[in-house]
Amino acid sequence: MKKLFKLIPLALMMTVALTACDFDIFTIHVDEIQLSDNEIQLVVDQTYQMTAYVYPADATNKGITWTSSDESVAVSSSGLLTAVSEGEATITATAKDISGVSATAEITVIEGVGLQKTELAYTYSDYIENNVYSLDNAPSIGTAKLLVVPVWFNDSSTYITSESRKANVHSDIERAYFGTPEETGWHSVKSFYEEQSKGALTVEGTVTDWYEVGQNSSYFYTKYDGGDRTSSLVTTVVNWFFNNNPSESKSDYDRDDNGHLDGVMLIYGSPDSQVMPSAGDNMWAYCYWLQGSPGSVNNPTPNVYFWASYDFMYSESTALSRAGSFYGNGDTSHATVDSHTFIHEMGHVFGLDDYYDYSDNQYSPAGGFSMQDYNVGGHDPYSIMALGWADPYIPNNSMTITIGDFQSSHDVVLLTPSWNTIDSPFDEYLLLELYAPTGLNQMDATYQYSGGYPKGPTDPGIRVWHVDARLTRYVYGSYSSNFVNNPTAGNVYHAMSNTYYSSPEDLDYISPLGQTYANYNLLQLIRNNTSVGYTPTTNLSSNDLFEQGDTFNMDTYKKQFVEQGKLNSDTNLGWSFTVNSLSSSSATITVSRQAA
Repeated sequence: MKKLFKLIPLALMMTVALTACDFDIFTIHVDEIQLSDNEIQLVVDQTYQMTAYVYPADATNKGITWTSSDESVAVSSSGLLTAVSEGEATITATAKDISGVSATAEITVIEGVGLQKTELAYTYSDYIENNVYSLDNAPSIGTAKLLVVPVWFNDSSTYITSESRKANVHSDIERAYFGTPEETGWHSVKSFYEEQSKGALTVEGTVTDWYEVGQNSSYFYTKYDGGDRTSSLVTTVVNWFFNNNPSESKSDYDRDDNGHLDGVMLIYGSPDSQVMPSAGDNMWAYCYWLQGSPGSVNNPTPNVYFWASYDFMYSESTALSRAGSFYGNGDTSHATVDSHTFIHEMGHVFGLDDYYDYSDNQYSPAGGFSMQDYNVGGHDPYSIMALGWADPYIPNNSMTITIGDFQSSHDVVLLTPSWNTIDSPFDEYLLLELYAPTGLNQMDATYQYSGGYPKGPTDPGIRVWHVDARLTRYVYGSYSSNFVNNPTAGNVYHAMSNTYYSSPEDLDYISPLGQTYANYNLLQLIRNNTSVGYTPTTNLSSNDLFEQGDTFNMDTYKKQFVEQGKLNSDTNLGWSFTVNSLSSSSATITVSRQAA
């Protein structure tokens, strides 16, 4: 009996040992951490989002603990750095698993120039509320709550081939709109805009069950008939959802209390016309408006809506796996679900324009690499200012300014001959930002989006924008060339667009003032190339960025301005600048006021 007694603990020990061995076999430990930057200079009060890349990518526990060696730099649990005071600190990112692997970055904090940012007084919400058409937009400040409706046609089973795959696509729509970066492999609409707004906006919403239309997809194929049918469908699905969900309140989907739902998103279960040419021109991705009168606070009505195919979430191989057919018009090479198109169209839902050229000229005024241009990268500084997410530095005299990279800091320098007295972004000026292949630029600067889309530069540099966001008013049956910058003036509309004139078909998209203003752009990238004119055909490259030692003045780069060295208003800018130093995290620029 004694021998048997001794064998029992031995068996238990073997079981414990085997269990521990099994645990070790199935636990993948972290063996390396790389940081997005190893040496950074920040200005007091500047923030910077540090990113830790954990290897191997399939490590069991990829959690990171962030610490700072000095009170001059604070670091959050997500790696957000805040420059508190002058000094130096070592930031350490340590793996939370038992490996103890870590990586460090050296941070230097300096005092910035005494210039304060100018708080802008108006946003696109003011513009949309007072525009000449009965448009609407989702709020860009506070909370926007979206109603996302997957739409099922009688022939959708041709493309989404089983009930399990129908459930897959529904789940992927939920991830594409409201998923975390970990769930999507990049960003959802929600996570993108919450990061882009630096917390000024929260995106919420509901993905409904599939709505069964009772029609084949061909019923919606052409814009002439299908567009009207799509608009009618918006009202139908809204009524269907709220009638069948009495616990849901319409007013909860109108967070700015303007009498309209914040946004209705229809994701249809049929391929778009680019991947299936037999589909009509209405089978695309677009944002539009019902343009009806607003309802009440307690019973808001739909207005702004979005119409797009499920196939924008997938590359062909992923579409075959998730939906059962190869129709895919996205890129999931480096993500599990692709939200690029949904994010771009959400920009329209907030009120933003397209920044690419609709005409057959195929010019590239804004350079391609920004979200409202070719669906890649983060948003440009003008858009972010006009949505209320950033305020500019506006110097009055010559000075040296240090700024952080734009995607992390929202620092931007605005140069103007005379700033308007109402602090409106709807004016004409130049913007200087530090572009870096980090933050929301990182994915599309690291990997080229499929289909020949522009890839962002991998080196930092100063990106210069010419903004002409002046407004025209519709008065007595026509648009006035007496421009205004107050979006609350009434019956306002953008005086400029990014579409050039090539044929009469372009008249709906160029400046409402006609061909005389067709070459003036709402948003134009100024390339670091003195031979480029104001009708550029190439997309952003590293050669377009201003680097350390580069100098800009209007006369040297006059070919890129329609008025040859003057602003569109035919006035002198009155500024030049020199890039003193730059890195991926900060740049120092001297701006010089020129004599009139």
